Amino acid sequence: MTINTPLQKPADSAGSQRPQPALYFGRLMTPAQVNAATACYPEAVRNELAGHWTLCGDVCTKMFAGLQAAHGEHGLHERITAFSTPAGGSYAVLMQQRQGFQHRFLLPLFEPKVAAFLAAMARGTLAISLANNDGADALVWRSRIGAHELLALQVFAMPLAKTVREQVMMEYFRVVKDMTEPARIPPAPQSKAVHHVSLTILMPEETLRQCDKRLMS
Repeated sequence: MTINTPLQKPADSAGSQRPQPALYFGRLMTPAQVNAATACYPEAVRNELAGHWTLCGDVCTKMFAGLQAAHGEHGLHERITAFSTPAGGSYAVLMQQRQGFQHRFLLPLFEPKVAAFLAAMARGTLAISLANNDGADALVWRSRIGAHELLALQVFAMPLAKTVREQVMMEYFRVVKDMTEPARIPPAPQSKAVHHVSLTILMPEETLRQCDKRLMS
């Protein structure tokens, strides 16, 4: 499904001038936020998203064109990868791949909103919104990633101890850089090797607020 106004246009967009691979700021929306954002959308779009948590991100123009030609989710592989860092931060990467293009959502599992999202998956489903390179068009679909896969991430979704917050935040920016590397997430089974990565990051805003102000400078 294609919509003409993306849900995910945040004020702190990564901007139009960015190196490759493509890096974007994303948004995790609650069902209430989705309902408010789509109040003026066509009924078909509202019905597609009603009651769902929605992850909003962007992909490069070439990947968007490929997804659009294949009607979004068709021919698209989705997978979750979880990992922890030496400093003690835990992350999940929700990957979508079509041909040699990969999109990755980087979710900081220690963020309170992410933990609330995972808990809500016991009685809900996930929708994905991917826009065209910070543009005005977006593709929206219900993710094939099952609730049981998302609920399994809860064991990693623990708040950070005060003693490690700053170290995890200093490490976070290295994690972001690492996730732009094609080889960091293996290609989907029987898919082409990854030659381009679009990475959408969710900023750990609450954790940053809890850290020393010098990290914010």
